[in-house]
Amino acid sequence: MSDPDHSALRLHPASGALILGLDWLLFSENAVTLGLSTPFVAIIGLVVAGLGTGIVQRRYGADGMGVAVLKGLLAGITVGIPLPVAGTAVGGGILALSGLNTGWRSPSEGPPPSSSRDGDS
Repeated sequence: MSDPDHSALRLHPASGALILGLDWLLFSENAVTLGLSTPFVAIIGLVVAGLGTGIVQRRYGADGMGVAVLKGLLAGITVGIPLPVAGTAVGGGILALSGLNTGWRSPSEGPPPSSSRDGDS
């Protein structure tokens, strides 16, 4: 992340996968308990997503301590709210900010090859 102005807005792909995965895992089966486990599951989601995202951002995302803690706090709140995130604008934002919407290509690979059909070789 060479551009310091935009690095504060970016999430490491592992952070994005952690947030969306935990949200899906924790709250997709909550109906089985008729919602009785919601407070417990929300606290688990808040703690695990917050700590996990903070650690990933600090260690692999090259964020400073303050930025990593802030991203961890926001991730924890996002997962801790007992609503599905994946199909919403929040989920789309997480996908975009973490780069998961473009696949696992590294920036050094450049754009995908174009399929030019004008006959030029």
